[in-house]
Amino acid sequence: MSEEHFYTSEHIDRAAVQRCDEAWVNARLSAESTLFVPVWREKSFVDRAEAEGDTEYRLAGRPDAPAAPDRRLKAVFLRPDEAVPLLDGHRRAVLLGDSGPHTYFALDLSDLDDAAKHRSLAGRGDFVGLRRVGPLLDRFDGGLLAYARGMLHWHQQHAYCGVCGSRTVMLEAGFIRRCTNAECDRQHFPRTDPAIIVLVTHGDRALLGRQAKWDATWYSVLAGFVEPGESLEQAVRREVKEEAGITVGEVRYDSSQPWPFPSSLMIGFTAEALDDDIRIGDDELEEARWFTRADVDAGLEAGELRLSPRISISRHLIESWRRAGVDEAVPVKKA
Repeated sequence: MSEEHFYTSEHIDRAAVQRCDEAWVNARLSAESTLFVPVWREKSFVDRAEAEGDTEYRLAGRPDAPAAPDRRLKAVFLRPDEAVPLLDGHRRAVLLGDSGPHTYFALDLSDLDDAAKHRSLAGRGDFVGLRRVGPLLDRFDGGLLAYARGMLHWHQQHAYCGVCGSRTVMLEAGFIRRCTNAECDRQHFPRTDPAIIVLVTHGDRALLGRQAKWDATWYSVLAGFVEPGESLEQAVRREVKEEAGITVGEVRYDSSQPWPFPSSLMIGFTAEALDDDIRIGDDELEEARWFTRADVDAGLEAGELRLSPRISISRHLIESWRRAGVDEAVPVKKA
């Protein structure tokens, strides 16, 4: 069953019709109900004062960090009067959309040497990496900050036309960039890179792998980018074969998750292996192993195994498999 994962901006109306209306956009830029989401060099602005020294905050950057039941961080937004000194005609204010009474814009401050010291922001929080503090945000803040970060990353990467090299300009409140060369006049649209992520099983075991750059105890499911001309199912089979030498049979879709590091969409699957002979085939993995549910339980209990963050689709796939084992172990009472 599909579900909405963390970093999904599910409660945002992206105003697809209104954003084409320049008068509407300009009115929203100064409306009292508008809020700006500041981003500085791909870092998000949050108030973390309450979390300093908190155990969950210090664990937030670890792949096995627990989901914080008592959220400690909040995104800091700017009102129009606070954003005016930062809207000097060249900085980007990109429309994100409406939610409830508010309209949200992403505001790129990357040209400033230290944006946190600007008078509109000083003393109100810090710019931090979203990947590090995401687990400590609520779902709305996490999804909105991920959306803002992704849109501004795309704008930074497309200041020049990829066809002729001329400068591009922003249209439709940030959802199009158009080449300024009249002979080219190419339009460019925000892009997301599709990537598959898959939990492979063989009987009662699951395949987990570890990259060389990871801690020796950290394991995750397999993943990789979709290549041109591939279906998603073909990408699953290719990646598993390339990384672990395993041939995959049936492939089943589970769910998807935006992953703004920098601009991926993780498309989650489960798949059944046709064999269990692991053969590391490329440089992606240093090790891959088959784990039973008991192996995972024992490894976590002993501190010898670390899994992906609980907000990630990787962890969702693993936990769904673990829960399925519990369900299968419970005898069904006959009426």
